[in-house]
Amino acid sequence: MNDLIMPQRALLLLFLLAFSVAAERSSASAADRPNIVWIVSEDNSIHYLEHFFEGGAPAPNIEAMATHGLTFNNAFSNAPVCSVARTTLATACYGPRIGTQFHRRYAMAPMPKGLRMFPAYLRDAGYYTTNNSKKDYNAVEGQGVWDASSRNASWRNRPQQDQPFFHMQSHAQSHEGSLHFNRAVFENDKTKTDPNSIQLADYHPNTALFRYTHARYHDRMLDIDAIVGKTVQQLREDGVLEDTFIFYFGDHGGVLPRSKGYIYESGLHVPLVVRVPENFKHLAPTANGTRLNGFVSFIDFGPTTLHLAGVKVPSQVDGKAFLGKDISESAINARDVSFGYADRFDEKYDFIRSIRKGKYQYIRNYQPYLPDGLNNNYRYKNLAFVEWRDLYNAGKLTGPAKQFFESKPPEMLFDCETDPHQINNLANDPKHAKVLAELRERLQQTVKGLPDLSFYPESYLAENAMQNPVAFGQHHKQEIAELVDIADLSLVPFEQAKPALLAAIASGDPMKRYWAAMTCTAFAADAEEITANVKPLLKDDALIVRMRAAEFLGRIGKINPQTTLIQIVNTTQNSVEATEALNSIVWFRDFFNDKYPVKRSDFNPVSDGADVDDRLNYINGIPYPPKGAKGKARKQRTTKSKKP
Repeated sequence: MNDLIMPQRALLLLFLLAFSVAAERSSASAADRPNIVWIVSEDNSIHYLEHFFEGGAPAPNIEAMATHGLTFNNAFSNAPVCSVARTTLATACYGPRIGTQFHRRYAMAPMPKGLRMFPAYLRDAGYYTTNNSKKDYNAVEGQGVWDASSRNASWRNRPQQDQPFFHMQSHAQSHEGSLHFNRAVFENDKTKTDPNSIQLADYHPNTALFRYTHARYHDRMLDIDAIVGKTVQQLREDGVLEDTFIFYFGDHGGVLPRSKGYIYESGLHVPLVVRVPENFKHLAPTANGTRLNGFVSFIDFGPTTLHLAGVKVPSQVDGKAFLGKDISESAINARDVSFGYADRFDEKYDFIRSIRKGKYQYIRNYQPYLPDGLNNNYRYKNLAFVEWRDLYNAGKLTGPAKQFFESKPPEMLFDCETDPHQINNLANDPKHAKVLAELRERLQQTVKGLPDLSFYPESYLAENAMQNPVAFGQHHKQEIAELVDIADLSLVPFEQAKPALLAAIASGDPMKRYWAAMTCTAFAADAEEITANVKPLLKDDALIVRMRAAEFLGRIGKINPQTTLIQIVNTTQNSVEATEALNSIVWFRDFFNDKYPVKRSDFNPVSDGADVDDRLNYINGIPYPPKGAKGKARKQRTTKSKKP
């Protein structure tokens, strides 16, 4: 009997021992998760770091991270400005799909139903989540995203030192504002970087001011590199460096003229280096020091962080992880597409989408008549911006430097390898016709598939869509696809487009009339023969349609568009609509050789808020920001419009 009992007891003891070990391993595994730190520098593309671009600034600390980790040669912000880019990071969703695509939001978008900002999922999984400290979201944050978000937030404050953490820190030393110096600074303050050593972009005028501005920004990148080094050292001192993935990246492009706020490589292509911790190198796809060519975008950063932490990625996001378990180097390098979007930046409207695939970037300008150089108050606090515009107005620019202030073609195609500054548009080159057609179709499928909410004007979205932008988009998906087709009539010869264009002008749907008028403006003089069909739209029930009709007829010189546009500003109850009209007013005032002047006394708007005051101050010659202004309250007063 005892002989039988003893083996049973032994087996029981072995079982209990095995269970105890397994439980201990399970507990250790649950706690033994990597930390993740994001170090984010504001407003800098790859063009300002030697590690990524010839002529950039040296960055020994960032380069040291790369030797102990991975360099991503093709990392992209999906938008070229902070609030839109940062919302994309936080949500892992395309802005035009969820209603967060406009910079300085006039209305906050709710998060898509059932989705939270990604740090909330880390927090649920036991991570200590901290943000120091910029948010700048265009979506409602919701509860439970951060354990702490302030200038004092740090992983060092977590209640238990064995708790895994996610920490994001943003640094404004490289922000656009660092280049808002005055003439006395330019004339008297020396830079560490020799301005004569600077390699200017092909589209910048070669002036002392541009060289100084560029050199001054290189100095700011030296500051950022020092911050990166300090952060790495803090993690080392805390004994967690080899448990922590460190991401260093820029939050979008910038900040010299034609970068931040513009959808070119200079606005979207960001530096990204990830330091791989020794204790979690099995989660990296390849050896330290490797440069990866696969494309990664901001929609992917949140899913990647979740995947590294072993947390399930929500199905509602648009991004996919590029690091972590079961992700190979070949899988990363097979990724070769990134989608970009640019809409309103403060008071300056435009509507542009892009596809970067392989070495080509395809850019679709839906309002091609608007020049890149259209005034934006904050941009033009930079003396180099002002000098560039002054040189243009004086007739002293030629070639690539002049393009910034002229109308754009509806579509552009650039070879980013042979033409890194994107001055040679290949869209009309027969040798690239196949590439052009492929990327055009890909972009059409993308904007229809989202669907892209910007095919409605922001004034309409603010009144009708912002309670649930995703549901609104799905409900109107078919109509958006039809609006895309009307917009894309500008890509074919006018005679081919004419029947569909006339049908859209006569449509009972105001949004189709709206896009028909904009397409006519894109055609300009080519569409002059249907002037009589467009003129009735000046009396359209929808003010936004009147606005677009006035743009076309003013561009071809058939009317003074300012009469209609001023009337809209002075009568609309929707301050966003007034801001849209003022965008056109400034275009006509500044780019038609004084043919369409306006003065501040012409305006007596009944709606306030949005960016009405900024545009009126510019028209009145008041410097930005006005004296005594401590910030900008973006109020909105609207009335509910009829649903088209």
